[in-house]
Amino acid sequence: MLTHRTRRAAGGTREPASCSRWLRAWVLVLVGMLPFTAARAEEPSASPAQCSKPELAKSRRSAEQLYRDGRYTDAVESLRRTKESCWSVLDATDRGWLVSDLGLAALRAGQPELCRQVLDEAPAELDAQSRVAKAIAHNRGLCQGDGGFPVQVFFSGLLISSPTEAPEALAREWSHVLELRDGRLPQRSDREIERCTEAEGVALEDLDVTATIELQPARARLLRCRALKKVTQARPSRVSHVRDLFSTKALGNVLPADLAPTFAPGEDEERSRAGREGRTWSSVDRKVRFEADPDRKETLRVQGNGVSGILALWALGDFNGDGIEDAVVDRSMSPEGGSAVDMTTFLLTRTRPGGVLTVLERME
Repeated sequence: MLTHRTRRAAGGTREPASCSRWLRAWVLVLVGMLPFTAARAEEPSASPAQCSKPELAKSRRSAEQLYRDGRYTDAVESLRRTKESCWSVLDATDRGWLVSDLGLAALRAGQPELCRQVLDEAPAELDAQSRVAKAIAHNRGLCQGDGGFPVQVFFSGLLISSPTEAPEALAREWSHVLELRDGRLPQRSDREIERCTEAEGVALEDLDVTATIELQPARARLLRCRALKKVTQARPSRVSHVRDLFSTKALGNVLPADLAPTFAPGEDEERSRAGREGRTWSSVDRKVRFEADPDRKETLRVQGNGVSGILALWALGDFNGDGIEDAVVDRSMSPEGGSAVDMTTFLLTRTRPGGVLTVLERME
């Protein structure tokens, strides 16, 4: 027992040394943490220079250009980054304009829920009569309304800047008159066609054109007339799965086989059958590739197996009344080294994101 007590007492005399070592260890740990604490403190936050009014205006202009180019998803990401970086240092007005821009870009990118979400973040203290508050209210109405996606047209194809110009374009007199072929459409006493409104019910075969130099311009004119008439009947859409269509990676995997060009008898029906089976352009032409045309908005240069040409987006809207946005797409292709041209305009749609598009109508 004495030995046992002596050991405990001896052990007790060592306690101060043990405590000292424990304290030194914690001091070392705390010292070791200092660099990390300093590093965290040095992480960049919202910089007044980066988020100043001139820089914010520059960011908004950049996003606006993406929006005007039809790159809505890129515009959303650009504005989202600005919001994440600068929100905490912006005043109420700048916050309001930022969420207004972001909401509209999200809507056009096919994300109405994101549109509603960011607009709900608008500062409550904004004057209801201010320009920014009115812009937010307008965009909120677009996000929540039945027509969240307005009808859109592209000048490079239809030669109009707004859907409201379509009726006037249909009635506008052409610079060159087309004539009906003898024996075709005998019920028509007026054998000349001078505008789109006079071309209804007229097929290419009804026209007195035979040379290729006349044939293709006449076909292009008739197709434009068909598309313009569609635009006058289009409605805003509630849902869209075709916005940013031409930005799709591997576009040939979502375009139906119907769009692949044909130059031999019977190929048209083969392509249509392949399209009905759910096959794509890439499945019938493994070499097809698409590249943006730098000179024409919403136009792609197409290169395939022995063929080349262009694919152009002419209009977006609800053309069949189901509330889902459709796309008018024009395709013009020729065999390499040949003079033949396969020129057709399609009305396309799809009912789910990322799916293969469906042909609603083939205009010829």
